[in-house]
Amino acid sequence: MTYAINKTVARTIARSDLTIFNETQALMKQVITDADNGLYETIVSDGTEMTESTPTITITGSVTNPTISGTPTLIVGGVSIVLGTTGLSLNAVIADINDAGVSGLVASKNAANNLVLTYTAPAATTWSVVVGASTANTPLGITANTYTASNPTSVGYFNCWQGTVADRPKTDQMNQVIQYFQQLGYTIERLKNTNTNKTLKWQITY
Repeated sequence: MTYAINKTVARTIARSDLTIFNETQALMKQVITDADNGLYETIVSDGTEMTESTPTITITGSVTNPTISGTPTLIVGGVSIVLGTTGLSLNAVIADINDAGVSGLVASKNAANNLVLTYTAPAATTWSVVVGASTANTPLGITANTYTASNPTSVGYFNCWQGTVADRPKTDQMNQVIQYFQQLGYTIERLKNTNTNKTLKWQITY
């Protein structure tokens, strides 16, 4: 016996994923928040799979359980961070980096006790951060370099919307988001995020 499904069923199965659900729920949550604040328009330009414009860059030190001596410096994003003010251990290094308050930068450690720097790149045309040459690089195992984030999936949605690439699933997912809000009576548009020029933002009016 032959088993087959028709086009409608196949499309329904294809849409049974979390992408559409997560996108619509994130947008609706922002609509509710904005409406509660007396606004008549919601713009979402980051924080969802289709709009992400601030990807993270992860830099992992190569030295296990590193220690420092004295007060060496670590330069991230042009900011010089003085280490050794709270101690010489890895935990102290992490505390000093986080206490420095460098925008977008968070220090932590992994299970192997390597220093991990997580940098959230700002919404810009280039997503990168420069780690400069400094006295803390060698003991921490951090290489001076320009680190660049991989393109998030939002870039693929933008390119699909712009017609530079063909991707039927992404096209259908975006159309489903639009249909969801239109059926609820909203006006929804996709606009270019001019901060990145390679991601989209949603504009919902009510």
